[in-house]
Amino acid sequence: MSMLDSIFAKGAFKASKCKTLLKLTIPRIKLLRNRREIHIKQLRRDIAKLLETGQEATARIRVEHIIREEKMMAAQEIIELFCELVVVRLPIIEAQRECPLDLKEAISSLCFAAPRCADLPELIQVQMAFASKYGKEFVAAATELMPECGVNRQVIKCHLFHFFI
Repeated sequence: MSMLDSIFAKGAFKASKCKTLLKLTIPRIKLLRNRREIHIKQLRRDIAKLLETGQEATARIRVEHIIREEKMMAAQEIIELFCELVVVRLPIIEAQRECPLDLKEAISSLCFAAPRCADLPELIQVQMAFASKYGKEFVAAATELMPECGVNRQVIKCHLFHFFI
């Protein structure tokens, strides 16, 4: 058995560890949101100064940066809500062998976001926990955006928007 197979071995799901990781992620997201909000306020002041001095081209670039930051804040807010939902529903997740349909969007979105959110390292471990619970195929479907993977559309748009601008 290779190292990856042992990491993604089915059946080793630990709800308590998953709960701890998700509860660590939530305040980290709030901290990142506060930092982004402060940064956006500063960028807006900079844009006002640039427009006063007639530097429209530079101001447009800063506006694009604000849009990108706001999209990322929206995606992180959704991820935060999904973390809270999964924490509350962990007893259901632990009890059922298959992913509950009403939680598929939340769990798939967390798995999708994990490798894309370097600022949230706990999500990688959460992703591994769900791989042990539901199999690496489930996680791969979410991460690679396979049909019917269940990832939230707004999370997809925000992350793809972030990478292509």
